[in-house]
Amino acid sequence: MTKIISFANQKGGVGKSTICLQTVFHLTESGYRVLVIDLDPQGNTSSRLSKSDGEFTGTSSAELFQENFTDIKVMPCPRGMDLIWSTKNDPELSEIEGLPLSCVLNPADNLEKSGILEHYDYVAVDCPPSLGRKLVAALTLSTHVICPVQVSGFALDGVEGLLNTIISVQDELNPELENTGMVINNLNRNFPSHLQACKQLREAVPDLVYTAEIGLRGKLDEANNLGVPVWSIKATSAREAAKDMRAVINELMEKVG
Repeated sequence: MTKIISFANQKGGVGKSTICLQTVFHLTESGYRVLVIDLDPQGNTSSRLSKSDGEFTGTSSAELFQENFTDIKVMPCPRGMDLIWSTKNDPELSEIEGLPLSCVLNPADNLEKSGILEHYDYVAVDCPPSLGRKLVAALTLSTHVICPVQVSGFALDGVEGLLNTIISVQDELNPELENTGMVINNLNRNFPSHLQACKQLREAVPDLVYTAEIGLRGKLDEANNLGVPVWSIKATSAREAAKDMRAVINELMEKVG
């Protein structure tokens, strides 16, 4: 069975695209057949994977929201994964929020009817940083969801809303959806406030927080900007970032199977 993993949070800047990209690199390098669906209108994942200057081929993620759209064609990427893309500041994907609520069912229906999922071991879905039709559609078509969070400032304020959204989708649209939990990203282990917030989160929802954590790693940003795995960067600081990221990915794979 194809595993479809959504990387989701209702708040931006928490590392959802970062963890999605690095997971995709890991899975592809491990020999798995991987499809990426970019439902984030910012299009960062698409631009990093495709290495394209606006020249995209095949099906866009906005087209998945059309009724009975089963002629789905993926875009092969240089590193071996396939992509259903969005452009930078994608206007068509942004306009999905104006469609009738029933449109959230279309991506799952179209992907299933097209038979395309049978060609992949894993599908990674990069979700938009806000609650809306695109996020609900992503959760509706997924088998699993992982939620990157940060413990700085107000970054934890939206966690309860995100968990409630997942529960609502499980109850009403996708009872097979499994919440693998929250992974703490950009943790500054030298900041007592970060450590205290991390402790409070683990105490509040002990079964929903990953054991592995991702520290404050500048090399992860560098890797994403280059569109490469962080473990391919030759620097001592990159090794620590790669160690954190690999630990999270391995824990995710244990939860997903």
